[in-house]
Formats: sequence, structure tokens, C-alpha cells
Amino acid sequence: MGKDVNVEITIEVKGLKELMNKLQAFPKAMKKAERSAVDTTATAVKNLAINEATRLYNIKETKRLTKDSRGHDTIYVKRSTQTASIAVVTFKGGSNAKSGDRPGLQHFATNKPPAKRKKGWEPTYKIKRSGGSKSIPRGFYGEGKLKGQGIFQRKADGSNKIVRRTGIGMKQIAESKEVLLRIQNEGQALLKKKMGEAIKKQIEKMKG
Repeated sequence: MGKDVNVEITIEVKGLKELMNKLQAFPKAMKKAERSAVDTTATAVKNLAINEATRLYNIKETKRLTKDSRGHDTIYVKRSTQTASIAVVTFKGGSNAKSGDRPGLQHFATNKPPAKRKKGWEPTYKIKRSGGSKSIPRGFYGEGKLKGQGIFQRKADGSNKIVRRTGIGMKQIAESKEVLLRIQNEGQALLKKKMGEAIKKQIEKMKG
């Protein structure tokens, strides 16, 4: 009789070592996906706020909303870091009409001054698209040294003092309930979408 021969079946998960290496790298990949999602969303929120400003307000140039009178940025995006997977969008501005971030009224919808001075004529402006036009008593467009600098108003006390009239800045627009609510809602929806896309992208890389 012949010698008995055992039948052996080897059970082995092929590629297990490679799989374990990939699984160990998974948390790092998810962190990268998270940072990518929040950074992309932060940039989108900045652009969304600017788009809302032009949709709701009669601003002629969005550049004046994103830069103050000295040319400094009024919107800052702080991107995520290795230690903090959060991004912050900051709308910078002052608390009064003299703040440099607030554009002069000439940057909004205003009437044109007559070619010749006309008694009783007053500048008018309309800041919000859904609002009505308002006039500026004792108001005038910049003349002489003030020419091209905007719309001014003489004090009612009979003095020679004048004030420069300004509209609304990006900070005030962003903190209004209508704009803020839309930014928050759309921002959250976009973050969820971007996170899903970022995770899928990382998984595809790991498969490869």
C-alpha cells in the first residue's frame, strides 16, 4: 500500500500586510480630507458673502467691499493647520460711519449731479435693492479739493463743517440676519458635500 498523503489547504489573506499598512495610514488620510474640506468651504463662504452683497445691495464695485480706503483687505481666510482642522473667515470693519471699511455713498446707486448748480437739488442714494431712495439735505458731491472723493453733507447748525457720507461695509453686510443665515446654511451643506468628496478621493488613492 502507498504512503498516506495529507491534504493541506492554506488559508491566507493575500495582501493583508499591504492592507494593514493602508489601514494605519487611514486616519492620516481622513485628517487630510477634513482639512481640504474646511479650507475649500471657507473660500466658498467668502465668495458667497460677496455674491450676496451684490445681490442684495446696490454696490457698484465689489472691490470696494473687499478693500478698505487704504487698500487693506476687509475679508480674511485663515486656513486649517496640522494641529487644528478648522478654517476661519473674518469680516473686518469698524463700528461707525467713519470707519475706513465703509464705502462712500458714491459707490452705491446715486443720482448724478446737474451740469450746472441747481437750487434745491439734493443727492439721493439707494443702498439696498429692496429699499427706497433717500435724499441728503444740504448734501453735495465733492468739489474743488474734494472733487471725486464722494458725497458730503453740511452740518445743520449753520457751521462750515461737513461730513462724508458712507454706505454699508462688508462686515455690516455679513452680520445682517439675511446674509448670515444663508452663509451658515449653505456653508454647512457645502462642507458636508466637500467632506464626502475629500473622503472618496482619499479612499481611491488608498485603493491604488
